[in-house]
This record gives sequence, C-alpha cells and structure tokens, in this order.
Amino acid sequence: MKKIMSELSILFKIIRIKQWYKNIVVFLPLVFSLSLLNLDSLYLTIAGFVALGLASSALYIRNDVLDIEFDKQHPIKKFRPLASGQISKKNADIIFLLLLSSSLIIAAILNWKLVIVLIFLFVNTTVYSHWLKKFVYVDLLSISLNFVIRVLAGMLLLEVDISPWLIFGVFLVAFFLGLMKRKSEIITLKETAILHRKSLSKYSINNLNYSLLIVSVLVMITYSLYSITNDPTNDNRLIFTIPIVGIIIFRQYYLSEKSTSLNKFNEVINDKITLLAIIMYIITTISLLYIF
Repeated sequence: MKKIMSELSILFKIIRIKQWYKNIVVFLPLVFSLSLLNLDSLYLTIAGFVALGLASSALYIRNDVLDIEFDKQHPIKKFRPLASGQISKKNADIIFLLLLSSSLIIAAILNWKLVIVLIFLFVNTTVYSHWLKKFVYVDLLSISLNFVIRVLAGMLLLEVDISPWLIFGVFLVAFFLGLMKRKSEIITLKETAILHRKSLSKYSINNLNYSLLIVSVLVMITYSLYSITNDPTNDNRLIFTIPIVGIIIFRQYYLSEKSTSLNKFNEVINDKITLLAIIMYIITTISLLYIF
C-alpha cells in the first residue's frame, strides 16, 4: 500500500494538477456571454476544462522531458520527478501519450472544433519548447497566446462570441504575469539564471520594469475600454470593477519589486490583499452581470 501511495504521489507531481488553474480562462466565455446559469453550458465548459487540463498535463510532461538537464540546475524544479530521477523518461512518455489521447477523445466527443484548438495548443507549446523559448520576449508572446487559445476553446464549445477587448486583455494579463516570472527568476537565480533558461541572459531588471509598467497600463486601458464599449449588459455597469482590476495589477507590480518566489501562483495566493481583491472582483462581476 505504501508503495502504491508513493507511486501515486509521483504521478500527481508529474501531471501537475495544480497548474490546471491556468485553464480557468475557458470559463470566461461562459460568464461574459451571460450563460453561467445555463446548466448545459456550464457542464460543457467543465468538460472542456477537464480536456484542457489533461492536454496541459501531457504538455508539461513533454516539456519536462526536454528540459530535464536545465531543471536539474533549478532550485525548485530539480525536485520534479524526472529531474530527480523518480520516474524514467520511458514511463513519462507513456503517461504523456495516455493523457494526450484522453484529452483528444473527450474533445472529439464534446465538439470537433475543440480538437483543432487542442492541436493549436500542442503545436504552439511544442514550438515554444523547441525554439521560441530561446528568444527574449518572443517566449512570453508564445506563452500568452496559449491563454488566448484556451479562451477560444470556451467560445467554440458554447458557440458564443465575447468582446475582442476581453480576449486581448487575457493576452496582456498573461504577458504581464510572464514578465513578473522572468523578473523573479533573475532576482532569485542570479548568476545561475542562464543555466535554467537561456533567454534570461538577454533580459534585464530595468527592461522588465519598463515592460511591466507599460503592460500594466495597457491592461487597465483595455479592460476599461471593454467595460465602457462592450459590456454584455449594455449599460456599462462593469465600470465599477475597474478599480478592483487596478488594485490587482498594480499590487502585483509592487510585489515584483521584492519578489523572491519562483512560484507566482503561491505568491499571489499568499498575498492577502491580492487574494481579497480577486475574490471581490469575482463576486462583484457575477453580481453585476446576473443579479442587478
């Protein structure tokens, strides 16, 4: 029993279910198309979330196989199952194929268009892992595009449209978080940063600070334009959420100045102000869209 539990623990580590939170953007079309209370749409989106989660786990494993030597130099990633030798490459490849095939089967059952989306996600991630991650800023463009792909998955599943401003906003927020991660890596890893990620040799704290400031302002402008011109309720009530978005974005910018964490998700969750602001945004947005 103890051995089985140990193997299950290793399995959960390598598929990284905790990272499934990145697929939460698939719910944006459900919420902002005013379909949240439609049970069929809700179930469909949840199933799509699972399909994306399985695909994401498969791609994480594939990336871990490719980056195994770099991960061994990383203070946190060196404890991952592949980098630490807890699981072989052969077994990792088998798990990869099982997860990817399961994801595609679920997608095909839900909507054949979702299969195409998953293929785009796979291609973009593969190109990133093999090539684009070596190029400064281009690596972040590729990562941010994956979040847009996830939003498109939600749109295709429900066959609804949402504002281009909202989609662009998702891209900018993902880019912003990517910039924060690169800054944290440089601050924390210092002279060993290049051993973990080659592109870090071309990033600098000053350039990242300027980029963070510019992108944070663009996020605010984009969300404000969405709230004013494309509010799904047609009465601009979402403008009341703009200050909350501002608190979240600029709080993260502030935290980046003293960040020593390589796990941005844990950093966000552990910051009470950010967590409270996110909860306030979710409650306020759903209340404005569905209650008032």
